[in-house]
Amino acid sequence: MLDKQYYTSSQIDVYLYMFTFCLAPERKGQVLTFSSEFVSFNISSPSHYKFPIYDGLTFPSMLFDKPVFNILQGDFCHPILLEFNKKVTMLGGLKIYQYKIKLVDFNNCTNESDTRTCTEVEKIDISNCISDEMPKNTIFLSKAHFHGSSNETIEQMNIQGFTPTDDEHDSFIYFEPYSGVPLKGIYRMQLNIDAIIDPMKKSKYGSELEQTTRKSVKRLIPIFWIDQKITVSQEVINKLRIPLLFLYYGQYFTIGLAIGFSIGFILYIDLVAKRAYKNNDIHLQIISDEKH
Repeated sequence: MLDKQYYTSSQIDVYLYMFTFCLAPERKGQVLTFSSEFVSFNISSPSHYKFPIYDGLTFPSMLFDKPVFNILQGDFCHPILLEFNKKVTMLGGLKIYQYKIKLVDFNNCTNESDTRTCTEVEKIDISNCISDEMPKNTIFLSKAHFHGSSNETIEQMNIQGFTPTDDEHDSFIYFEPYSGVPLKGIYRMQLNIDAIIDPMKKSKYGSELEQTTRKSVKRLIPIFWIDQKITVSQEVINKLRIPLLFLYYGQYFTIGLAIGFSIGFILYIDLVAKRAYKNNDIHLQIISDEKH
C-alpha cells in the first residue's frame, strides 16, 4: 500500500496509460510508476532513471533553484527536458518563468544525474511507443518543421521552402515560480516516418506510374504536426494575481517601511542628544554664575 504522500492517478482516456506520482511537497509530481495498455514500456520504480521525472501536470513550488524538469510524455514513452530559459512578465503583470522544451539523448550525458549535460538531438525514435511490433528507427519525434536542426540535417532531408522560428515553431511552458503552477503551455512537435522513396514517372501508355532508373532515396517525411496552446482560465489567474502581486511588491513596502523607521529612529536619537546637550550647557552656565 502506498504511503499517504503518494497518489495513484486515475486511468486516462479508457485506460491508455496510468501514472503513479508523489504528493510530498519537495517531490510533488515526481513519477513513481508508469504503465501503458498498448506497449510494453513501463516504469516500475522511481529509480528507473538516474534523474527525477514528472508527470507533466504537477510540479513542486518555489522554482527559484530548479532550472530543469524532465517530464514524461505518455504518448511517446520518453522523457522530455524542460530547461529554464528566461523571466517574462505577462498575464496582467505576473512574473513568470519560461522553460524551453528540448529533445536530448539521455544515454549520452557527461553527468547522468544532470540532463543539462545530455546531448541535444534533432529527433527521437518513438517507434516502440507506437507499437511493440514496429521496427526501431521508423517513427521519430522532432520539433515542428525540424526547428533547430543543423544545416547538414536540413540538406540531407531536402528541407526547403520555409525557415522555422522560435515564436512559431518552438515549445515553451510558463510557470508561476512561487506556486509552481504552469499557467501557459505552447507545445509544438512533429511526428515523422523514415521512408524509402522510389522515384517514379508517368507511363507513356497511360496515367499509371512506372519505375525509373534512378536510385531510391531515404527521407524523413513529416506525417503529423502537433500545435497545442493551453492557458489557465482567467478566473484562476485572477485568484492568483492579488496574493502574488502582494508578494512581488510587499517586499518593497517592507523595505521602505524599515528605512522609514530607521530614519525616524535616527532623527529621534539626534533630537534627544541635542536636548541633552542644551540642558547640559544651561546647567554649566548656572554653576559658573554661582561661583562668581
